[in-house]
Amino acid sequence: MGTLLKVSLIAIIITGFSALVYASYSDGYAHGFETGYSLGYNSGHVGQAKIEYNEQPNIESEFSSSEEVFDNQSIASTTQFIELKNPTLEEVKDFITRDPTNRNKWVRNSYECRHFATDVCNDARDAGLNCAFVLLSYDHGQHAVVAFDTVDKGLVYIEPQTNMVIYPEIGGRYEGKEIKDILIAW
Repeated sequence: MGTLLKVSLIAIIITGFSALVYASYSDGYAHGFETGYSLGYNSGHVGQAKIEYNEQPNIESEFSSSEEVFDNQSIASTTQFIELKNPTLEEVKDFITRDPTNRNKWVRNSYECRHFATDVCNDARDAGLNCAFVLLSYDHGQHAVVAFDTVDKGLVYIEPQTNMVIYPEIGGRYEGKEIKDILIAW
């Protein structure tokens, strides 16, 4: 098997594994990412989390032929810590007011609700705030919003296209449609 084919297969395997993500709930939100990331709460500080990200996975531990593929070069692993916190409602208001995402233009099939929500989540992470990507599921279709688990007011949902606080609930209505499920990804 050629070197290029081996490198391609390794890249496909790493990419596939890094896409596995899960979130669970128990006495507060706990999060984890299968590969590349680990997230755990500091038990002394409620609502604070640390994300550990390995920028380059150690391929040698997964594949015995890594010397052949990479010409005996070792791959260094670096660790980066990002500390996220659950904000107060006032911190959410300050962040949302400053965040420019709601000024972006909605464009069908190019920049839609999921893009607004993703951008707000990314901006919140950059600001050190824990933010969830939320899907409101209908009989036909879904709509993406965001949520913050505030330390003083609980879970607060925000419509990232307008910066408005919303109150979705299963069986309730949003955008004229009945909400069948609410999926939250931290």
